[in-house]
Amino acid sequence: MLARLEVANLAILEHVALEFGPGLNVLTGETGAGKSLLLDALQLALGSRATPELIRSGARSLRVDALFEIPAGSALEVRLEELGAAAEDGGLLLSRELAVGGRGACRLNGRLVTAAQLRQVGGELLALLGQGEYHRLAQPAAQLEYLDAYAGLGAERAAVAAAYARWRQATAEFGALGGDGAERTRRRDLLLHAVEEIEALDLAPDEEERISERRRVLGQAERLLEAARLGLDALRESEGAVQDRLGTVEGELGWAARVDPRLGEAYALTQEARVAVTEAARLLADYAENAGLDPAELQAVERRWEQIQRCKQRYGDSVPAVLAHLARCRAELEGLEEGEGRRARLAQEVAALSQTLGQAADLLGTRRQEAARRLEAEVGQVLGELGMPGASLAVRFERRVATDGVPVGSETLACGPAGCEEVSLLWGANQGEPALPLGRAASGGELSRLLLALYTLGREAQEVGTLVFDEVDAGLGGRAAVRVAQRLQLLARQRQVLCVTHLAVVAASASRHFNVLKEETLGRTSARVLELEGGARIAEVARMLDGAGGASALRHAQEMLSHMAAGG
Repeated sequence: MLARLEVANLAILEHVALEFGPGLNVLTGETGAGKSLLLDALQLALGSRATPELIRSGARSLRVDALFEIPAGSALEVRLEELGAAAEDGGLLLSRELAVGGRGACRLNGRLVTAAQLRQVGGELLALLGQGEYHRLAQPAAQLEYLDAYAGLGAERAAVAAAYARWRQATAEFGALGGDGAERTRRRDLLLHAVEEIEALDLAPDEEERISERRRVLGQAERLLEAARLGLDALRESEGAVQDRLGTVEGELGWAARVDPRLGEAYALTQEARVAVTEAARLLADYAENAGLDPAELQAVERRWEQIQRCKQRYGDSVPAVLAHLARCRAELEGLEEGEGRRARLAQEVAALSQTLGQAADLLGTRRQEAARRLEAEVGQVLGELGMPGASLAVRFERRVATDGVPVGSETLACGPAGCEEVSLLWGANQGEPALPLGRAASGGELSRLLLALYTLGREAQEVGTLVFDEVDAGLGGRAAVRVAQRLQLLARQRQVLCVTHLAVVAASASRHFNVLKEETLGRTSARVLELEGGARIAEVARMLDGAGGASALRHAQEMLSHMAAGG
């Protein structure tokens, strides 16, 4: 329940504080006095979008505080503890600040939170049944929620949601193991082909580098042999070869070094040179004889090189990458084989859960169909009482056949967490005229009274403790206005109701009555809010009756207050 709303520097609301109570609370006042601003302030506290243009001229910031009383042990209390904003003595303070520069802050019991978190919590505290809710009522998902709330199908809907979650998880796990048999067989064949192809090559991690080097050598075989033979001829085979000439020099320097030791170093170097030339000639002779530069080998190397390149194109950009892919394929094959048992168990589990979900959805759908007929009749009756005798509401159901759905009766239907039905509410404004989709056919005033009818006809209480109606009495008068007032009184017995009204009879029905006044002081316009009691309340109801509050209107107002206080 909303206990207190305090607003500072929101447009013409310089500072306003209201203390609300249980039952029906009404806001009245002249057009443009600022009633809608109070609803704007309430929405800001609940996390709606805020812009600096809302800040009162000359002020540095605006602030809105909304204090709610929440029942102990509620699900909301648990969520607040998770956010670190536990309720204190059953109270929850939602605060919103916005500075001229655009910086702002959202708080729950003093703890900073995001606007999204504020909206989530606020949505469980209060429902504002104004233009936004009218638009939402045009959406099929919201229409389904209202039907289920009317029918008291919370338990059945929760059972479907739980069954759907289990079925969805099992289906996902089943799909992760390879889907259906044909898909699994196709995948196994692909893996086996890859394993067999890579294993047949018998690759070594460094083979590509070795093959690349051998290709380079074999590709220059003739020039390499020519170079070896030329070198051998120059060093050892030809007349005047380097090896022979170095032998002659070595002999001469040997004699000379024995005569003059200063030639000893030159003699030693010559010996080393002759030995090196002799070894080089031996190596060149061995290379020329045993190089193995066979053109046939070049063809074999080229074939192996092409095999490696084709394998890389399919399975990796290098031989190590191809071998890593081979390891993954082997592991996946093992997993597929090991998963056969689990897959069989999951297939049975999916089938069983599909049956469970189908049965729960079928029961929910049947109850919805039954409730829809009652709702059409009861809403038609209430709408007649609310000044729309020719209006009607029709509920249309649609189900979609799907091969990947669940068995419902003799069909296989698409199913979601809310069941198998898509619901459309159709609005007939006049007797004998065709019904059209609600969002296209109903006006704002008609939608507001439809919402009032839906909430008062609900078989189970909504989670929110506070309902706020805006424009619910637009265009009404006479007996219809009295019926709206009575419906609001009836609804207020179940939860707190706030209502912005221009009807005297609705104002007279309230437990608490607030009047919004606009005034000018020193050239500045501001609004203030007074809680009315006694003579002040009689005077305001009289003003609403005739616009002036004359003697006759005062007597009528007194009688109306007494009559509505007694239950209308």
